[in-house]
Amino acid sequence: MQRKIIIVLAVILLLIAALYSGVCMLSSQDDMHPDTDKAKLCYIPILSTPGEIELIPGLRFRVDTGSDLSTITESDLALLDSLGFSVKKKWYPVVGRDGGGKYNFNLRRYTVDLPLIKYDIKTDSLGKKYGVGRLKDATVLRNVDFAPSTSGISVLGIDFLEKFKLEYDFTNRAIALYQADPDTAYLTCAELYTSKSPLQMPMLGKRYLLDLKAAGYEGRFFIDSGIKDARVKMPASQVEMVHKADIVNDTVVTALGSFAAKVYNRAVVSIGDRVGLGNVYFYDSREEDFAINPFNLFLQNVLIDFPERKVKLFPIYQKNKTIPDLVSGISLID
Repeated sequence: MQRKIIIVLAVILLLIAALYSGVCMLSSQDDMHPDTDKAKLCYIPILSTPGEIELIPGLRFRVDTGSDLSTITESDLALLDSLGFSVKKKWYPVVGRDGGGKYNFNLRRYTVDLPLIKYDIKTDSLGKKYGVGRLKDATVLRNVDFAPSTSGISVLGIDFLEKFKLEYDFTNRAIALYQADPDTAYLTCAELYTSKSPLQMPMLGKRYLLDLKAAGYEGRFFIDSGIKDARVKMPASQVEMVHKADIVNDTVVTALGSFAAKVYNRAVVSIGDRVGLGNVYFYDSREEDFAINPFNLFLQNVLIDFPERKVKLFPIYQKNKTIPDLVSGISLID
């Protein structure tokens, strides 16, 4: 009897191991490719915080390095289809945390073609910036994989973003995607690392981290562009490392809810050989304890080179005293 139990348990363990191995072999964006060999694929202004962009008017995506997978809503699929872009439904298991912070398991996904436009940033008579582009000049990115959205928003997750070199233009609050190095004098500031956790391996995308020092703490911070307000996020217990007189109370609103936070606005933050002052939000949530939002942290242009696993900055930093306003909107012309 005992031998039978051992055999049954061994078979169950083998089945679990086989299932785990099978899930780990799932992939995303394997067939994605642009219809051009140009290095720069798009230049698109960020329209809100956290970083949301509109590829074309009405087609809005959150750019979220904290989401394991890319998701798309039914309405965005319908818009793409109405404009003549390919939309195909497939049966394929999808596993990962989505832009709403929830774990998503789905047996279907969509493979679509996306227009990527290089918008020109212009200024109106009131001094507000806006983007203007041409759909006929768009690069078409073929065979982009998306899971169905369960959060009501479409997301470009890390399974998509890690295929590119992602540039953040601080002056115009815009992002650009490159498939080869941009023709600018970027220098490596820090290395990128990926999580080795067995719990992460079944997810479609990797989780990227960098070494950072902030408010007396040194360690690896998760790169999460889905954080709304904070430049640096740390757990509530770490607030004991800073002067209480310099702390203010705040509330952080995330996809997982609202959380009471302590904010330290004069923290010394250093990455590689770069040092500056920034805010640190101390709060506990069901997300990573230590994280940074690159769109909030860097007050200058930055290139997050996922393929080479490097963060790159210009060799000289021209200090800006104020953070530029977000672009007010985009439009298309003939």
